Amino acid sequence: MIRIFRSPLRFALIVLAILLAGIPEASARRGERTLKLRVNDAIGKPGGTVAVVLRTYAARPIRQGQISLRVRRRPTSKAALTVAELTQPPRPIATLVSAVVYSTRVDATSQASLSSALESQGIKVQFASPSATVNASDGPLAVFFLRLDPSVAPGQTYLLEVDLGVTSLTDDSGRAIAIEPIDAELTIRAATDPLALEAEGDEVEPGETAELGVQTFEPFAVSGGRVTLRFNPAVAAGAPAVVMDPRYGKATFQVDRSKPGVLVVDFQSPDKTLNTVPGAFLGVNLPTRASAGIGTSSPVSLDPAGTYLLSVRGRKLRLKIENGELSFR
Repeated sequence: MIRIFRSPLRFALIVLAILLAGIPEASARRGERTLKLRVNDAIGKPGGTVAVVLRTYAARPIRQGQISLRVRRRPTSKAALTVAELTQPPRPIATLVSAVVYSTRVDATSQASLSSALESQGIKVQFASPSATVNASDGPLAVFFLRLDPSVAPGQTYLLEVDLGVTSLTDDSGRAIAIEPIDAELTIRAATDPLALEAEGDEVEPGETAELGVQTFEPFAVSGGRVTLRFNPAVAAGAPAVVMDPRYGKATFQVDRSKPGVLVVDFQSPDKTLNTVPGAFLGVNLPTRASAGIGTSSPVSLDPAGTYLLSVRGRKLRLKIENGELSFR
């Protein structure tokens, strides 16, 4: 028997109920299990070495996988092309120097390759970890070391995109991991330009722990230094904790929290390996107040007078300091 619904509203409600019933609970859970795979912004000079770092924000063990990046010119309006854009080579990478995939048990093996198309280049790494401890702790997952073509010019920029069509990750139980890519940008600087150093902010709910930090964008060895990080003490619910991930290089550090809203960290790298992998080499976990106003923000900044990095010869490096922001959503 065919039942005819004379009430349009009743009919719509029944259809909606059927559709919702057809969505399995597992599908709803998949969104919560999506792994954010972020490509860090990278900076390099013509003919120099750049390091493209991939990182995550959640510890989720990976047994094996393949990650592919696409490097291409940023699309622009043809009516507004600049001289730099007209002369921008479509393939900025000269050679793939090496690739590293990190695992807690240090048992990851990998094989990387570089390919070129007419308007882009592809960088791919295939890897496996018998102990399934790749990404067993969040942070840097892999890094590509690349040599830039000497013909690239300062001011040119390129997109660094995760190619989802040929990227796949498998967890410790053999299940596929859903990936949410966060793409980035490669910027060419002049050889005489200062090195970029940035205070990294965060966006959190009131009462959550904000993950702040200090990050770099290109590999250069650091023997030591000091950072003076300033933040709004009114949003802090406790003392900030400092961490230095050894994947960015070996270092020891001392912390001064004596002034509210000011964090001073002195650090040393006796073997001069710090920042051989660029990124958030210094992390700051700041508990925030549950009473912080939603929609408010405050600066997270580096004090130039109390911030410096030392070269392998112990000399202060020229820095371009950029600041961040802590926002509450």
